Amino acid sequence: MKFGRLMGVQLKIHPLLLLLAAAYFWLGLGREVLLVMAAVLLHELAHLAAARSLKVTVGEVELLPFGGQAKTEDFTGLEPDKETIIAIIGPACSLIVAAVFYFLAPYLSISKAGFFIKVNLLLGLFNLLPVLPLDGGRVLRAQLSRWLGYKKATARVAFLGQLMGVLLVAWGLYQAFYSMTGINILLAGTILFWAARRESQLLSYSFMRYLINKKGNLARNGLLPAQQYVSQPDTLVKSVLQVSSPTYYLLVVVINDHHQVEGIVSEAQLIECLLEKGPQAAVRDC
Repeated sequence: MKFGRLMGVQLKIHPLLLLLAAAYFWLGLGREVLLVMAAVLLHELAHLAAARSLKVTVGEVELLPFGGQAKTEDFTGLEPDKETIIAIIGPACSLIVAAVFYFLAPYLSISKAGFFIKVNLLLGLFNLLPVLPLDGGRVLRAQLSRWLGYKKATARVAFLGQLMGVLLVAWGLYQAFYSMTGINILLAGTILFWAARRESQLLSYSFMRYLINKKGNLARNGLLPAQQYVSQPDTLVKSVLQVSSPTYYLLVVVINDHHQVEGIVSEAQLIECLLEKGPQAAVRDC
């Protein structure tokens, strides 16, 4: 469900989060719900600010019970260093906010300050877990992609997320026999499992949406502006894709050391090659 925009990015809220918020409001915990939402929005604002500073385009952000999930549309964002920085900024922001309020709380007459500190602390620490779709999982995926390629790294770290979701569901069921907090753990585990399973599909979906948009423009107009570049076979694919843009189609003419044409590589081939073989993939690999 869409409910607004943040820094020019569409914000969505998961239906389960809406149900949880409504339930807690009904239980008289409306102030706590607002503080949780504020903590999550601060967390995501940090991600968006980092992405914008690195010139990585984020299409939309979906708010979940344990944080948010950003969908990137800029494939230069698949560089491990960029993804690591963007991912780690969110938990860092949450932990910094928790620390600031912890030290300022004795001097501030703010009700629920302790609750806000706890929420930010849990949000920061939980998102550091090395499983997708959490931020720690994005860092792990970024590092694994250097050797495995982005697709394989995504599949493996997403599996860890599903495993973590199953463990949380089991723990939540056990705790539910003793206290209501078990229900929160159960729901968090369910959402984590679902989001981790969906994570492995998001990359292919975004890739297809990116190219289908260009194919749609080509079908409607009968032609599409193209930008042609000349490249050597050893040039890194990620360097070539730095010049890609949604407004034109990228074609790369590959020449050898004798300046003879070895072939033409399309934008779709370059992106697929980067996803399959990782950031060290060269044009010759396509």
